Formats: sequence, structure tokens, C-alpha cells
Amino acid sequence: MHWLATALIFLPIAGALAIWTLPLSPFAVGSTALLVSLAEVALWIDSVARFDFSKPGLQLDQQTSWISDLNVSYHVGFYGFSLWLVGMTVVVAAAAIGYAFWAGRERPRAYYGLMLLLTGALVGVFAAQDLLLFYVFWEAMLIPLYVLVGVWGGAGRLRATLVFVIYTMAGSLLMLASIIVLGLSQGSFDLVGTGTNGSDWIFLGFAAAFAVKAPIFPLHAWLPEAYHESSPEVAAILSGVVSKAAAYGFLRIAITKFPGPTSDFRTPILVLAGCGLVYGSLMAFRAPDLRGVIAYSSMAQLGLIMFGLFAVNDLGLNGAVLQMVNQGGRRSRRC
Repeated sequence: MHWLATALIFLPIAGALAIWTLPLSPFAVGSTALLVSLAEVALWIDSVARFDFSKPGLQLDQQTSWISDLNVSYHVGFYGFSLWLVGMTVVVAAAAIGYAFWAGRERPRAYYGLMLLLTGALVGVFAAQDLLLFYVFWEAMLIPLYVLVGVWGGAGRLRATLVFVIYTMAGSLLMLASIIVLGLSQGSFDLVGTGTNGSDWIFLGFAAAFAVKAPIFPLHAWLPEAYHESSPEVAAILSGVVSKAAAYGFLRIAITKFPGPTSDFRTPILVLAGCGLVYGSLMAFRAPDLRGVIAYSSMAQLGLIMFGLFAVNDLGLNGAVLQMVNQGGRRSRRC
């Protein structure tokens, strides 16, 4: 069933477009968003049932030429670990939308539409098998977050959003430059059909972008304000899912495509991960409220995940993926 990955991406996006365009009452808007999110969970369960976990490699994939001159394609599909990350995403998103429906958010048409758009973009990040397509979904993920924090956040939401935008946009520009250089040098932007690369600078461009979004010490200045000022359900998605998209980027692109630079920069990255683990744990103990505890403990947990990823062995990688899925569920409940 090659259409399942595409359906998982575009079902919530279609739901967002329907909410924005159809003349629905506020109650109907919330009900529709919740039903779409639950349908997304059901579609993911169907994908798990059809996925053969005994076979390695990409499954449920679909590839269509997008920009033929540059060998850019719409290529989506799942590996076993990425399918579980998608499951974490859709379950957390459904819980967040259900809580928002219960809490009764203002301007529901815009709010629920953005939440569904964010869900589709996050699934797209985990499903994309083309570098430019990955970047499209990565940016589509960030735009709803800016608006959700900046409009429905607390008293300090404007400053929190500004800092968030500055950090993430800097990381996004570095990623875009790295994607263009890597794709042109290999003659294709496909993640599956291309080989590895030994450029330290391209690796650092990807690593910096993912380190900002994770975040990894010392690129965490946006973290406490964004978590504190956002609504509870948006904080849950930030902590439970969005940070894992950055860890997934390290695993799927930085580590997989750059084995040489990964080995070269492994020690300083592990040192920064250790600093983040210790610093985040200490700050979580000192945090005056629950949001601060969640923000800094999430940072500490990401440091632990980075230890697993940059161990670069099966035990470490499997542990990191399990920690990502487990942490995502627990963070969403606490927020």
C-alpha cells in the first residue's frame, strides 16, 4: 500500500484546509479537528499492521519525480524506527487537540487548523526520503509553532517567539546551504539512492541546525521561554515530538550520510551532550514551576539521547530511538 505514507502526511493537512474554509461553528471546528486526529491514529495503526518489521529497509514508500532537472523527487516512506516516531507524533497530537477542545481555545478555526498542519508537517519530516522534501516539511513544521506560541502564548509570548524564530531560522539557513551543496555534489537529493559524504563543513551545517532544534547545550536559549509561554498542549508537542525530530535528523542524515565527520566530531558532541545532561538536570531541580522542570529535563533527556546516537553502535542507536518514543509519551502527559 504505497499510499499510506502520503495519506498520513496529507490527512491532517486536508483537515486543516477544511477547517479554514468550511463555515463551521466553533464546536464543530473542534470536533472535526479531534476526529481528523483520531483518524490519523487509526491510519497509523493500519500502517503498523501492514509493515513487515522482520525485513530491514524502507517500506510503504512512494516516489514521484518532482524537479527532474535536479533529480529532486517526492519520495516518502518509513523505516521501522521512523514508523514508531510517527506513531508517537500522531498520538501526542491527538491528545493535544483533545485537551485544547476540552479547554476551549479562542479563535478555534485558526488554532485547530495550525495544530493539524503541524501534525502533517511532523509526519512529513519522519517520512521524507528526499533532502529538499525534508527541508520543506521541516520549515512547514516551524511556521505553525511560531504562530501558536506567538498568538496563544502567555504574557511574554512575543519575546519568546522572537528568540525562537532567530535561533531556528539561523539553523534552517545552515541546513538549506548544506542540503544544496550535498545534493548538487552527489547529483541527487535522494536519501536512499545516494552514498555517504566526507565533508566536515556540510556535516557541521546539518549538525548545527539539528542542535538548535533539539536543543543541545549551549544552543538552548530559546528553550525556557518557549516552553513557559506556550499553551500546555503546544508545550507537550514541543517537548514530546519536535525535539525528537531534531534527534531523528541527526540519525537519518548527519550520522548516516557522514560517517567520517561523525567520527571526527564525536568527542566534542558527546562533551556538549554531557554538559547539557548535567546542566539541564541541575536547572530542572532549581526551576520554580512545572514548565521549567519539563523544559530543562527535556534538555537533559536529549543529552542522554545524543549519547546513544553518537555511540554509533546498534545498542546505542536502539536505546536512543526507544528513549525518543518513551520520552515523547511521558512529556505529553506531564504538560
